[in-house]
Amino acid sequence: MSCFTLLTAKITNFSLYKFYSFYKKVAFLFFLGFFIGSINNSNSVFAQNTTTSQTNNMSYLVGSFDQLQEEGKKQNKPYFVYVHARNNKFDSVTFANKYVQTYIKKRYLAQKLQAPSLYADYVVKQYEVKNFPQILVFTPQGKLVDRITSYLSPKQMIARLKLHESKTGSSDERISAFAKAANPELSMKLQTEGEIQEVYHFSIRPYGVEEKTIGIQLGVFENYQNLVNNVSELELHWHDNILVTFVEIDGKMLYRLLLGPFYSYEHAEVYNKNLKEKMGLRGILVSLEDFDPITEENKDKYLIENIETPVESENPNKR
Repeated sequence: MSCFTLLTAKITNFSLYKFYSFYKKVAFLFFLGFFIGSINNSNSVFAQNTTTSQTNNMSYLVGSFDQLQEEGKKQNKPYFVYVHARNNKFDSVTFANKYVQTYIKKRYLAQKLQAPSLYADYVVKQYEVKNFPQILVFTPQGKLVDRITSYLSPKQMIARLKLHESKTGSSDERISAFAKAANPELSMKLQTEGEIQEVYHFSIRPYGVEEKTIGIQLGVFENYQNLVNNVSELELHWHDNILVTFVEIDGKMLYRLLLGPFYSYEHAEVYNKNLKEKMGLRGILVSLEDFDPITEENKDKYLIENIETPVESENPNKR
């Protein structure tokens, strides 16, 4: 073998050795990186699953209601608890809607609790949940601002939640306000000088106005006692859809009494005619968004045919 041939063979062997050595190092580093990445990804997924769960791409915070409250305060975001006994239209339609999911992800924290369960039972007892499904809406500080007890379409759900996304207030505000208002001297004066006329059972909660909803306005009262008397009269005749608004004009509080809400002009009109025939009451149809009267000129947008997702219960023949 010539010197040239021997030298060429050595160079070739050295080059092949360097090439395979380099290849082994690259392959080792590649698999090492892939392995570490897999571990990190699995840890990331695990960490994520400890805080949220996915249902139809809808993200819910898992854990206790206390954890949801803490997270709401931490992120300064309103939140809601969806308590249910079985899957329903909220799951299959409303919360499956991509626009609802996008809106909630940006504006709210959400938790889904199935009753009966340890976490759900606490919420049911604490907030007197008497029917399912039910959605309780809270401020970031923990104040209950709305209670959704009937089905809402995707559009209605977004409109309802928008009413509360900027609200604030803690759960103990009512107690502190009540303590300030509970004047012991005035209480003693009422006891010694006042004359009890009637005792009423009150059940008052805020109502979130939805888009294109109608109310039947029965009257506006200056005197609070007159308002209470009329509410009592309506309840005696089995009306459980009573709404009251407070309006301040020139420093004086006025009270608007309505029945509602109605989700179509047809339903509200039939109900109003029944009021006149059976009770002699003359109501006027108004928009619950701005309380403008609904007339022949503007009623078209409230007709069933022009409502995108009419509520199933809004059948004029049901009441």
